[in-house]
This record gives sequence, C-alpha cells and structure tokens, in this order.
Amino acid sequence: MENAQNYFGLPEEFSSREHSKVAIVPCPYETNVGQGKGRAEAPAAILAASKQVELFDDELWTQPHVIGIHTCAEVTMDPVVDTEEKPFQPLYEVVNKLIVENKFPIVLGGEHSVSLGAVRAFAERYPDLSILQIDAQGGLRSTYEGNPYSHASISFHVYKVLQNPIVTSVGVRNISHEEVMWLENEKPNVNIFWARKMNKWNFHEIVNTLSNNVYLSIDVDGFDSSIMPATGTPEPGGMSWQQVCELIKVLCVRKNVVGADITELAPIANLHAPNFLVAKLLYKIVGYKYALELGVTKKYL
Repeated sequence: MENAQNYFGLPEEFSSREHSKVAIVPCPYETNVGQGKGRAEAPAAILAASKQVELFDDELWTQPHVIGIHTCAEVTMDPVVDTEEKPFQPLYEVVNKLIVENKFPIVLGGEHSVSLGAVRAFAERYPDLSILQIDAQGGLRSTYEGNPYSHASISFHVYKVLQNPIVTSVGVRNISHEEVMWLENEKPNVNIFWARKMNKWNFHEIVNTLSNNVYLSIDVDGFDSSIMPATGTPEPGGMSWQQVCELIKVLCVRKNVVGADITELAPIANLHAPNFLVAKLLYKIVGYKYALELGVTKKYL
C-alpha cells in the first residue's frame, strides 16, 4: 500500500528510515530576497508529482527505489541574518545526523541558499570535499541586497566553508561585474563552464576538475527556461534534460557523490511539467548513485 507522505508513494518496505540508503530532506525555506515567490511550495509540489514517476528506470533497466528512499520531516527555519555564526543550523543538524547514519541526503529547497547548511555538515566530514553546481547564476557575490546568505551569494559562501575549496559551476550564463572582479582578483579555485560553450563541453573534463568526494548542488535555473520556466530567474540558453542527466551519470561513475540538493523550483499553478521534471530528476540521481549496487552493468552506464 502506498504512503501518501513519502516521495514516490513508497510503502514502508522501501521507505523506512532504518532500511533506506537515501534520505530526502524537504526544506521549504524562502525569504523576500530575489525575483518571484513560491519556492516554499516546491517540496510539496515535487512530492505530489513524484507519485507519477514510474519506478522502473528504462535507461538503467532496474528499479532504483529498492535501495530504500526515506522521506524526512520538513526542516523549517527562520530567515538567516548576517550575525549568525552558524547559518542554516537546523538543516545542518538534520543532515549531519543522516551522515552519521550513513545515509545519502538529498535536500529539496526552497532557496538555493539552503545548500550552505548541508555543505557545512559534509565539509566537516570530508576535508577534500568539492562542489559540482548546476546553475545559471554565478552566485559569487559576498552579499546581495544586504543579505550575505541570499541565494545570489551561495557559491561564494559555500567556497568559504570548504577546507580545500573547489567549486565547479556548469551552465552559467548570468554573472555580475562584481563577481567577475572577485574571480579575476582573487583567482579562487572556481571552475566555470559557460552555457554559451556547451557545444564544446566534455563531461569527463568537467568531472576531472573535482576532488574524489563531491557534493552535487542543482539550481533548476540551470535548465533551459523552455523546459524550466518555474523558477525565480529563468534564463534562456540553459542545459537540456539529457545534458544534465549525462553529467550526473558521469559524476556518479567517476566520483564519490556524498549528498545532493535540488533548489529554486517555484511551482506555477496548473503547469505540472516543471514539478514532474524535478521529481524525475530526484529519482535519476538515486539511480545513478546506486547503479552498480543495483546490479546495473556497464552497458547501461
């Protein structure tokens, strides 16, 4: 019997915390900063759409849900302010506990800024942690409209919490002069793969920029706005569904992906396709992460 509160409607057999390898963490965090509203509604919209995702993956020729996908309680937080020494602490604590339990956390925002809470937990465990970020924006401002923990500053602050910083951003096509000046003056270990050059991308070269342990962060505006209009900053010229899936697949084959997040979905009433895209993307990440453990042979990878 399906459980309506679990992503994909999975029965207890495949969704209990004890027996699941994956833990989905809904985090409907949203402030007043940035364009558009509605990101707080994203986890619920993705949950509803997930009930329509077919559990058999025709690419991997298996059912990824059998490794167990648990749905955690929503993590709610007050708006983070610049005086906080430990930003997004409630999310940090939830993710940290999941790491201790040897789970694979996937955070569903909400704003992209919540990534910082999850990354803080992983950075403490993995000295070599690097970030692969799919995003239309640079995210490298130190602060935005007076808020250092804005979604527009996420890459900057994630970079700062890493012990041996490596951030690779893929699909960027919107960046400010302020961010460019920081890149040129500081020369941080930030690799940007511009969307305008995607016809020349090699996914193995992209993955080679990263360390062994990688956190995957997906802002849905990394997708082209023709398939992902439901986000605060829809940018033309983004990635296709196939490109994003192929990049994640190569990443999971080549590196140890320790956790992930999907953020910035802002559901549009009566437009279900973007919600379904994110729900299916969530399931694809699970499948790629555990493909070999599920018995998927190399011919499918």
